[in-house]
Formats: sequence, structure tokens, C-alpha cells
Amino acid sequence: MGRLQKVHVLGAGAFALIGGVLLGGIGYLPFGPPGLVAGVVAGVALGALLGHRLSESADPRGDLGHFEQIYRQAEYYVDGMTWDDYAPAYGLALNAYERRNRDPELVAAELEADWPSLRGRSRLTWAQAYPAIQHAWRQLSERERAPAA
Repeated sequence: MGRLQKVHVLGAGAFALIGGVLLGGIGYLPFGPPGLVAGVVAGVALGALLGHRLSESADPRGDLGHFEQIYRQAEYYVDGMTWDDYAPAYGLALNAYERRNRDPELVAAELEADWPSLRGRSRLTWAQAYPAIQHAWRQLSERERAPAA
């Protein structure tokens, strides 16, 4: 399970549907139509929450999945680049954050030295990869400072 939020529409939607049907049926039996409505509303909400949490815990991508969902909307995105180009940059950021947990500016030279050997088939230059690394680092730092939900 990752620290950063991902969208799990299918898991949340499927469980919302199941929850709505189940709790709607249960509410209808003793209370009729008002119980049906209340049961559906409660079932959809609980089902969506449960579906999202189960999908999140089963997602093998961890925090990389968060960035895979958003990298194309980032201001630093380079047209024509794919996830295969950005994944090594985000991976480097996540691994470096775990090891160092300091400002990326302080370890930029180390990260830049690591980039050629870790970039794999990525077409990003260091100058193109570094903003993605800073973004990942910033999001991890913000998540750690946020109050627990």
C-alpha cells in the first residue's frame, strides 16, 4: 500500500454497487421503501470506501501508481514522453527519499550521478527528469507532514 493516493474507480464502483444492493435489500425488509433508500445510500457510501481501501491495499505499484496516474498533467511533462520515460525518475525519487529523507536540492549531485545508470530506456535528460524527482519528493514530504486521516 502506498502513501500517496491513487484512484481506484473500478474497485470503489463495484463495491459501491454491491453495498447499495445488499444494504438496500436489508433496509427494505423491515422498513419498506424508506429503509430501501436509507440502505442504498449507506451501502453505496460504505461500499465505495471499502472498495477503494481494498483496491489500494492490493495495488502492487505502491507510490509509483500515484505518479503513473498524474504524470501527464504535471507542468514539467514533455510532450511525446511515456510512463516508461518517467517511471525511472519517480523510482529514483522514491528510493532516494527513503534512504535520505532530506531536501532533494541537498543531494541533487548524487541523484544526477545516479541517473545515467538508473534511467534504463528513459529518453529524459537529467534536466527533464529532475522536476519529476522534485515533485515526488515534495509530495512525499507533504504526505508525511499531513495529519493522519
